[in-house]
Amino acid sequence: MAPRASNPRRPKKEKRKGKPLTVYFAKDLADRLAVMSNQRHVAKAAVVRFALERLLDQLSNGQLELPLGL
Repeated sequence: MAPRASNPRRPKKEKRKGKPLTVYFAKDLADRLAVMSNQRHVAKAAVVRFALERLLDQLSNGQLELPLGL
């Protein structure tokens, strides 16, 4: 039996860092994320990680405020 080819979009386990987290998106948001990921040839996880880091930085620096209740 031939060895399985690795998935080029999925980083090897030894390169993964951090704690795994599952997030559920509405279909339209998931579709937009998939389009952006494909256009830029970047994994969806990398796009989400970058956006979340930027959001948290802006919140902590007072550059952005969330609506009440969030």
